[in-house]
Amino acid sequence: MSRTEQLKPVYWIHGEDHAKVDTAVRRLASRVEADGGMPAERFDGTEVTAGEVRAACEALSFGGTRLVMVRRADQWKAADVEPLIEYLADPVPTTCLALVGEGGPTPRMLAAVEAVGQVLAYGPPPATRGNEKVRAAWFREFVQAEVRKRGGTIRAALADEVVRRAGRAGTDAGHLANEAAKLALAAGDGPVEPAHVEAMVVADPEGRAFLLGDLIVAGDSRAAQDLLADLAAGSDTTEPIVIQRMLARHFRGIAVAQSPGASRDDVERITGLKGYPAKKAMDHARTAAPGAGEWCVARLADLEIDLRVSALASLGSSRGDGGRLVLEMGVRDLIAACRDRGGQPVR
Repeated sequence: MSRTEQLKPVYWIHGEDHAKVDTAVRRLASRVEADGGMPAERFDGTEVTAGEVRAACEALSFGGTRLVMVRRADQWKAADVEPLIEYLADPVPTTCLALVGEGGPTPRMLAAVEAVGQVLAYGPPPATRGNEKVRAAWFREFVQAEVRKRGGTIRAALADEVVRRAGRAGTDAGHLANEAAKLALAAGDGPVEPAHVEAMVVADPEGRAFLLGDLIVAGDSRAAQDLLADLAAGSDTTEPIVIQRMLARHFRGIAVAQSPGASRDDVERITGLKGYPAKKAMDHARTAAPGAGEWCVARLADLEIDLRVSALASLGSSRGDGGRLVLEMGVRDLIAACRDRGGQPVR
């Protein structure tokens, strides 16, 4: 999408590297406007059909090139995209269609896009999903490549450590690119050393706790309780109050996202969540029961008080037993709230 390259009728822009996806989308919008086009007409694939998008693409243009942009286009099923496959057989010359999502197009849609347009992918290939070993290798090599891009080097084992210390953000390529930039700067002319990683990459104690939010919204009580036990075990434990704070921030994002007409920009502006966490809050807002976000925020406020002053928090034969009990009870209620579509859970 250089300034000298002619705009194509369609682009499918996707991948887990959300920062680069967003950059590509902004560049495309700027290019269209620079060529005299109007601001993008924006749609959400969870709210409109491919037929409605086709109608928008075929509408008459009175102001140069039109950019029709669809976020979450990857949410459409194979049968849903037939109207657009038909449209791309003879696209309108004055319309540029941008289909944006985390996932790639269906096979027939891919063929239709590649015939007249371009697919732009950022992040690990979709085929790596579910294969943690292959994904881990991709992120390791990504960290190494980002350090090299800035004139440095980092050993594979240290790149793995960067990903591990980043916790959940270790599967966010944009976050890892920032960490790689810091390390290359810190190392200067030499290779990145363990001391650089220790000093520059802040270990995320909430990494596994962030996964807990996924399990709560999914209603997976057994896996959530197993994870709580894991968080309390071993030398790398996460304190209950840290988990409570992480969950409170995440569910504030869900509560905002469940407000009528709320956008990802609203979530980021109001809660301070950025990038992947904001996207996750939007995803969970659609999955959780209506109103669950707001209820869970209130329950988590109670949970903080319980962890600090409740008599239950002091129970147990060893340090932290009571706090973990209080946390388990709170998580049980959060799961019930996210499942319940007919009313609020009872405490």
